[in-house]
Amino acid sequence: VCNVMKNWLENYYIDEDFPLLARFEQFTNGIIRDTFEFAANQLDRLIKKRIESSGSIKKIVPNKFSGPEPIYPKNITNIQQLHEIEPLEMARQLSIMDFKLYSSIRPIELLGKAWSDHDVNGIAKNIKASIHYCNRLTSWVTDSILAHDEAKRRAAVIKFWVHVADYCRNHNNYNTCMAILSAFDNSAIGRLKKTWMMTNKNTLQILSQIRKLMGANRNFTEYREIIHSVNPPCIPFLGIYLQDLTFIEDGNPDCLRKTKNLINFAKRNKAAEVIRELKQFQSFQFNFRSIQELQDFIQMHLDTDHDVEKLYEKSLFLEPSLYKNININEQQRSKWSRSFLTSTTTRRYLFSHSNTSLRCNFSVDNPRDPIRQTMSE
Repeated sequence: VCNVMKNWLENYYIDEDFPLLARFEQFTNGIIRDTFEFAANQLDRLIKKRIESSGSIKKIVPNKFSGPEPIYPKNITNIQQLHEIEPLEMARQLSIMDFKLYSSIRPIELLGKAWSDHDVNGIAKNIKASIHYCNRLTSWVTDSILAHDEAKRRAAVIKFWVHVADYCRNHNNYNTCMAILSAFDNSAIGRLKKTWMMTNKNTLQILSQIRKLMGANRNFTEYREIIHSVNPPCIPFLGIYLQDLTFIEDGNPDCLRKTKNLINFAKRNKAAEVIRELKQFQSFQFNFRSIQELQDFIQMHLDTDHDVEKLYEKSLFLEPSLYKNININEQQRSKWSRSFLTSTTTRRYLFSHSNTSLRCNFSVDNPRDPIRQTMSE
């Protein structure tokens, strides 16, 4: 009992445990001290340390290597277009932003599918913030491609974001890498045949390599293998862990089937393994320098609302679909268009953010669409 309490206080204490400290202190100075005074003294010091800190003592290990020199845009005070920013520096700034969200996720947020409730400020607020970031980034990438009338310019924007995703992959930021990849595979961008034909071969080869790594084939086998051997700093792809935890939660009872009050510890062990793997890189931050002007530019675009159906309509306008030549009425055409936005064989994780419903979709039927994160009003 003493070892369990000591290990918990040293390694697994979180802010939500603070109300329990008084009961632990009473138990330590009563029952434990009567039997093991030395153990009681150790526990008492740990408890007082936690009370004085008023919460968890979380340590972020600074990167001992000096960071690379930032690549500033020529007109840093007035950034207007993506092409003014180097893809490498965009990847660095996105990694800084993503790591802040990832490092804030607490174990309690990963229990009982807490991220699926409708309270944006609930227990899983940091997971929801990370999902929100990915959804917004996917929408921004989609909108930036569709902002140009010429296929050649759309192809240039695709090239920019492919290189950003590739740099994120090289920096072990798999979460942002997947968010960008999701934009290429969603319905509004994936259907742009003229645009993809204008995209150069080298860009397509890089994209193919990213898809191979992050593909959903055999339950993300290639990604799972590389994440076990990668060195920090790293931001793992959050979606896989939420999927695994959902399967564990839904597929295993809380108590043993033959009893009503014996805890199913096998289920808890499975969930603990997933949570431990997700959290293993939280203490190792990137050594990139934050450029406030670029952070503001990114945040401005992430905060911009992008309606999914309007993006798809813009895609149809830029490159009309073949079915427009078929004699069908407007109601059928609208229904057909919307059918591209969702998949009937997709598991969805929903939560509300103000008046917006954010979806984190894990596709199981299309190897080229490992995750489609969409946002709809």
